[in-house]
Amino acid sequence: MEKEDTIKKMAELLLARATMLAYHCPRCSAPLFEKEGKVLCPNCGEVKVVREGEEEQAAPQAEAEPAHRKGDEILAEKREELLQRLKDERDLRAILDLLEAVRRIDEILMR
Repeated sequence: MEKEDTIKKMAELLLARATMLAYHCPRCSAPLFEKEGKVLCPNCGEVKVVREGEEEQAAPQAEAEPAHRKGDEILAEKREELLQRLKDERDLRAILDLLEAVRRIDEILMR
């Protein structure tokens, strides 16, 4: 989902009298909201909340983080591969394509 769409949905939730919580979605890291006893993510919809002391001890955040970190590691490796290819490249069009790919990876890693 685009950042602008997320912001629009967040505004809609606030206008619908939802309360923004101090927690983030374990799947997409968007701020969570509470309305009528339900915890909602503007991107993912309703989020299951596991409270400390209940049967399920593993919170969704703990499950989602390793996959997110793994993805970041893969992107960082690809970025390095592209930079290595850039060193030897002589064709201007190929250089521009490599630079664009590196720029896009940087944008993803910065979010």
